[in-house]
Amino acid sequence: MTDHTEFRAIETVPAKRVWPYAVLGAVAVAGLVFVIAHRSASATAAPEPLQATANLAPKIDAPQAAAALQPPRAAEAVKPSEGPNVLGAAIEKTKAVAAVAKGEIDRELARTKTARKETESVRKQNAELQKELQDARAQIAALQQSKKGPPPSDQEQILQMLAPVLRTSSNDGRP
Repeated sequence: MTDHTEFRAIETVPAKRVWPYAVLGAVAVAGLVFVIAHRSASATAAPEPLQATANLAPKIDAPQAAAALQPPRAAEAVKPSEGPNVLGAAIEKTKAVAAVAKGEIDRELARTKTARKETESVRKQNAELQKELQDARAQIAALQQSKKGPPPSDQEQILQMLAPVLRTSSNDGRP
C-alpha cells in the first residue's frame, strides 16, 4: 500500500478562480460592441459621397435608357430598395424584432407563472399527504399498542427472571 491516496479530499482541491473568465467575457463583449459600432460608422460614412452627387443631373446613354424601360428581373425585384430612408427601414426592422422578443418574453412569463402555480399545488398536495401519513402511523401505533396487552406485573417479571434458575434447580443442578 502506498502513502498516496487515490483521490484527494474535497477540502484539499484548490478553488477555481472565476475572475479570469469574467475578464475574458468583458473583453469579448467590448470587442463585439467595437466591431458593430465600427461597421455601423463605416456604413453611414459611405452614403455621403452619393448624396453629394445626387444633386447632379445624370447622363443617360441609349443602352441605359433601354434597360431602364424594361421591367425589372426577378433577382432585382427581390433586392431591397436603397432609398434615402435607410434609418427608417432599420428602425422598422428593430421594432419588428422587439415585438417578437416581447411576445417571447410574455410567453415565458406565462409559462413561469403556470409552473409556479403547479409547484404550489404539488406542495399543498404533498403537505396533505404527509399529514395523512402521520395520522395513519399514529393509528397503527395505537393498534399495535392495544394488541400487545397490558405490561406484565412485578410478580410476573420476577418469575420471568427466575425461570432459567428454577429450571436448572429442578434437575438437581444438572443441566
